[in-house]
Amino acid sequence: MMDWLLGGTLGAQGTLAWVAPDWVIIVAVVAALAAWGAATPGQRPLPARIAELTCWALALAGLVIAVSGPVWVEEEGRLEAGRVAVLVDSSRSMGILEEGLPRSAQAEAALDWVRDQLPDADLYHFGDDLVVGPPDGFELPGTDLEGALDALSERVAGEQLAGVVVITDGLDRGLLRSRFEREEQPAPPMVPGPLTVFQVGQVTDVLDLSVRDVDSGGYAFIRAPFSITADIEGLGFAGRTVPVTLLRDGGAVTEQRVKLDADGRAEVTFEVIAEDAGRFAYAVRVPVYEGDAVPANNAMPVVVKVVRDRIRVLQVAGAPSWDVKFLRRFLKGDPSVQLVSFFILRTQRDLLTQYTDRELSLIQFPYERLFAEDLWTFDVVIFQNFDYEPYFGFRSTELLQNLRRYVEGGGALAMIGGDRSFGLGRYGGTPLAEVLPVEVEVSGNQPSERAFRPGLTEEGRRHPVTRLVADPAENELWWSRMHEMDGTNVVRRAKEGAAVLLTHPTEVDADGAPLPVLAVQEVGEGRSMALTVDASWRWSLSEAAEGRGNQAYLRFWKNAIRWLMKDSTTARVTVGTPRENYAVGEEVRVVVRSRDPGFAPLSGASVSVGIDNEGRTSTLEGRTNADGEVVLTLPAEHSGTHRVSVEVSKDGQAVGGASTVFAVTTRDPEVDEVAPDVRFLKWLAASVEGAYHGPGERGAVLQDPDAGRTVREVQETPLWRAPLLTILVSLFAGLGWIIRRRSGLR
Repeated sequence: MMDWLLGGTLGAQGTLAWVAPDWVIIVAVVAALAAWGAATPGQRPLPARIAELTCWALALAGLVIAVSGPVWVEEEGRLEAGRVAVLVDSSRSMGILEEGLPRSAQAEAALDWVRDQLPDADLYHFGDDLVVGPPDGFELPGTDLEGALDALSERVAGEQLAGVVVITDGLDRGLLRSRFEREEQPAPPMVPGPLTVFQVGQVTDVLDLSVRDVDSGGYAFIRAPFSITADIEGLGFAGRTVPVTLLRDGGAVTEQRVKLDADGRAEVTFEVIAEDAGRFAYAVRVPVYEGDAVPANNAMPVVVKVVRDRIRVLQVAGAPSWDVKFLRRFLKGDPSVQLVSFFILRTQRDLLTQYTDRELSLIQFPYERLFAEDLWTFDVVIFQNFDYEPYFGFRSTELLQNLRRYVEGGGALAMIGGDRSFGLGRYGGTPLAEVLPVEVEVSGNQPSERAFRPGLTEEGRRHPVTRLVADPAENELWWSRMHEMDGTNVVRRAKEGAAVLLTHPTEVDADGAPLPVLAVQEVGEGRSMALTVDASWRWSLSEAAEGRGNQAYLRFWKNAIRWLMKDSTTARVTVGTPRENYAVGEEVRVVVRSRDPGFAPLSGASVSVGIDNEGRTSTLEGRTNADGEVVLTLPAEHSGTHRVSVEVSKDGQAVGGASTVFAVTTRDPEVDEVAPDVRFLKWLAASVEGAYHGPGERGAVLQDPDAGRTVREVQETPLWRAPLLTILVSLFAGLGWIIRRRSGLR
């Protein structure tokens, strides 16, 4: 009866708790006091007043108690038997084939045996993390055994388990196995119970030929031999001779046959010569024989960046001058430049005179060999105040045509002013005039001999050739301090598509626009530059006079050579990927940037990206944003080399192109190593005084009979809804009301 009145059985060890918020209790108390105060007024005998107010006080107190939510809380514990946790390795290495079956089949057989013995065991599976439940596949990345054991300890919150079972091949990619291999006495892992290890996989059953590692040094020099060295490993191939193939961009370059030693290992070295600069994807591949456990590790790609060792520059000058001397000194002082310079030359007329060899220049100008045979070995050709007619003779058209083809095919040409250059050098109407960034009169205009200081154009403020310092305002200040020029050649106008970087402050061209002094242009695959003055050497003096050295002159010509050489920072169109190598399934971001001839961001340009994956082609389309950039994405679906080619156009006119390369591989670090690590698993079991069972063994699971856990149970009895409280509140409220009525009050 009492239990019913209290709403349940109240144990002696319980505690009273109030569940209502403090503000609710305060409001209830204030309301009760207000109600009690409201009942005080009225004429009645003193005994009746005391009896009535006492009843109201008890009734209101009962209501306050009910609103406060009293609960009687009792806790008790009970002891449960210890649990056994089973951890199954579900990483991709469990897919390695042994006698035609994956290791996962062995793992599932071991798991079934353990579950038959311990049907109530808690099941987990792990790769690089611990997951509750039996494995639903064997595709998890990585294998971190120590991480899985730590996660298990956290889950059981310090409880001592009756046993821990691990089913794995021992190919741990975490720190535990790394310490075992590196340290003499590695620290054992923390295991929340006796450990039993069931190994799956057998070394003798694995057949695997793989490329373990490829070393290229990361970069190479153009036209210089470099080595690509590969380590080959073959489980089950000891003593056999296998072919090893080197590929570049998916195509075979060469092949060698190597014999594996008694441990199934061999090293092979390929000597390679790169003819072009850029990024190139090489790969080393071995055959996939029948029964190969992991075909994905039979090839390994490596991206090699090929750079120029030295830039070959041909400088041809019509006569010695200060300008020739300064530029020649600059080029010879640059260790990255290999300079071939001619500036005291024999003409055809000299050869027909009565002068002896001792009275003429040291050597005859080998113009025929230079411009018919050796031209394509140079990266940059500079004509500095050079008139071709006295030297080229009857082959002038042919040799100038060679120069035109050289530029259009990817070469670089710079023509510098003087009394033997541009129109004064009779270049108007020649094949070479077709690739200059300015139009040249056939007859040759008279030069302007007035001193002047060239002015930067809007394009010149942005262009890498005339950007001497990064800050635009400071760069303009540098140019404003430059020494005056003595005069300039006069050209007709800049060609359409050329970028005019410096202009004359007063002279104008045939269209009335400021006369170009420095102009650049992309011609086919190559580039050309026209500098119509022959006194740029004075720019070194203007800064030196102010105590700032000759940096203006040096930076200008360094920028010019870099731009002519198509340095990646000076290209109008660039394309790249954040990484060189990707795995199948990853997303590849192709970033394309485009600039106009003046190197301002080219917005609204149409971008077409072609991807060639060893014969599989795809296309991406996009349009550049206000920053001249577009980012296109594609999934890495197929392994192998991917050559990316970009074409950019604006309003139907081609802007330019660029290319890059990246490699996609199915190679998985999880299966780089296929032989199960028996030594590691035996050490693991011994380090914690556990048990080890080899492949196919069905030994007992170690268990701690004293292990267990106390389960805490909490019982709550809500006193605020107990019948006794309702009865008391009703009783005292009724008595108070009766006393009040009998006293003559309402």
